[in-house]
Amino acid sequence: MRRIVKNMTALGVLQIANYLIPLLVLPVVSRVLGATLFGSVGYAQNIVSYLTLLVNFGFEYSATRQVALAGDDKEKKRQLFWAVITAKAGLLILSFVILALLPLFVERVACDPRLYIYTALTNIGIVFFPTWYLQGEQQMDKMAWANFFTKLLGALMVVALVREASMYRWYPLLLSMASIVVGIGAMIYVVRHFEIGRYVCTRETMKEVLHAGMPIFINNVFVSLYTTVNMTLLGGFATDEMIGYFSAAQRLIIALNMVVVLPVSTAIYPEMSRRFEASPAEGMQFFKRVLVYAALAAAVVSLGTFVVAPFAIPIIYGGGYEPAIEVLRWLSPLPFLVMVATLLTVQGLYGLGLHRFAPYVGLILALLCISVNLWLLPSLGVKAVCIGWNVAEVMECVIVGGILMVKGRRIKD
Repeated sequence: MRRIVKNMTALGVLQIANYLIPLLVLPVVSRVLGATLFGSVGYAQNIVSYLTLLVNFGFEYSATRQVALAGDDKEKKRQLFWAVITAKAGLLILSFVILALLPLFVERVACDPRLYIYTALTNIGIVFFPTWYLQGEQQMDKMAWANFFTKLLGALMVVALVREASMYRWYPLLLSMASIVVGIGAMIYVVRHFEIGRYVCTRETMKEVLHAGMPIFINNVFVSLYTTVNMTLLGGFATDEMIGYFSAAQRLIIALNMVVVLPVSTAIYPEMSRRFEASPAEGMQFFKRVLVYAALAAAVVSLGTFVVAPFAIPIIYGGGYEPAIEVLRWLSPLPFLVMVATLLTVQGLYGLGLHRFAPYVGLILALLCISVNLWLLPSLGVKAVCIGWNVAEVMECVIVGGILMVKGRRIKD
């Protein structure tokens, strides 16, 4: 438990670096760019997030579990390491091919391709940064602090260099450069510290990591269809200004989710996998305790978000972003809902090795969310996006919770 708390703290620092430091830049960037250009950058980041999803390919959970279960087998870990890096590099190339083709089909991308290229460069850093390996080894503290100071440098560069609206492309470019620096440094550290050794990537290991990651990747694709697709669909019904208001509120919610939810889920996952592997019954008891305490903490965050919304938006974004206050309140239940849904899916479903259910759950939720959005967007606009997201998270809790209840009864029997 002491090791879990240590890793949760380190991951909290990591998420502060990844999300809160860029969030601290927003008061400057939002005022310099204005709502319209802020919406343009936000939409570019939304589109690139699909490419990031492809590059990650579910390895953040599947490869983490494989490393954790490998134990002291250094040769196995070395093969896993290089197989995942090779797979992600290949997926990165594919992502840039897709990006090159997007202007033929998406008018917004065709109007400003450089903005999307600069934003997509962040995926180079994601290939190099072996977060999944460090999670599997449960040693995140040193890299968390290195990431913190590097992201801080990137934030300072943004504040110093993005001085007028015409420099809006510099904002994602500088963040991408920070991601690349962190990624290369992290890979060098891991290779040396864990004595990974020379490159070895067998066909069998490559098949193994791709096979393990595929169900999670498919589920993540479906999950993105009820989280990321909200803004994508909004682009067909709203102006860049309205997208800017939604992006302003969404960034705050995502930052809260990443700082509150992700450290808990990621730090516990290797230990949860081991406990379920050793004893499903004892693992289920541990899982229930974690779920109760984490859900209560997230509920406090959701309530606090609703209360402080009228004060947070003007302070962070300045005048002209008042419509984002109502959007933030509509999104305020999400820290609680995402915490519960993430723990049920990642710790429960993945921890018990029930990955096969994930794609079906994701498909149901994706179809539900898209249907709600297409039904309500013409009449409710931004509110429809918020409703669709909340409904999807509630249904994830209901469906996955039901699966785990059935599994729990079988474990007792």
